[in-house]
Amino acid sequence: MPISYAPLGDHTLSIQFEPVISVEANRHIHAFADLIRKHCVPGVLQTIVTFHTLALKYDPAILLYEELVERLRLLEPLIDRTGESHGRLIHIPVAFGGERGPDLEDVAAASRLSPERAVELLTGRSYHVHMVGFIAGLPYCGEIDSRLALPRRSSPRVHVPRGTVAIADRLATVYTIDSPGGWHLLGWTPMLLFDPYRDPPGLLAAGDSAHFVSIGEEAAQSWDEDRQKEWDERWQHISR
Repeated sequence: MPISYAPLGDHTLSIQFEPVISVEANRHIHAFADLIRKHCVPGVLQTIVTFHTLALKYDPAILLYEELVERLRLLEPLIDRTGESHGRLIHIPVAFGGERGPDLEDVAAASRLSPERAVELLTGRSYHVHMVGFIAGLPYCGEIDSRLALPRRSSPRVHVPRGTVAIADRLATVYTIDSPGGWHLLGWTPMLLFDPYRDPPGLLAAGDSAHFVSIGEEAAQSWDEDRQKEWDERWQHISR
């Protein structure tokens, strides 16, 4: 499917890609965003990646919409289609099951797996961060093993605690603040993924990768700054 362009208000341009949710397709979008930033296209102020679109905020006093589209079309043949990720790999400690992961057994049963095997499948791979949204810093990560893929809950919960790890369809996420939610809750991380006083506030950005690591409930409950520092020194060694 060819790339198409459309105005989104008077200073935002929407670039439409193939309407599918996949790691390969999303990395194609990230590659285009990287290319635009690399070439410093005049007037472009911000690039915003979603599942299958790329939004550009631009200054129409510097570059008109038609001129911007013309410049972008010239860049299309230069898009890196290798699918390589240039983001960070962030390891996230998770205590699975229990009160903070109340849906783990139901998800395992629906998938005809033991809870232990379900955790093994979820922690057995890294996940591409397609986009960040819905609430502050919330990452949409995929793709999880197809055996764990379940539709969202028919009855969303009114309150899901910050740090809850959840899945729906073939995506995984971490709730970054207390929020309503309709995903299946599998566990909880003591790691702070969103802090409004941090720069940038969100730990994960679109284009990064997330890898869940199983820890015990006791370790999660006793997590503090020293444990976080030790964790970072051990795991977070791939920079952006």
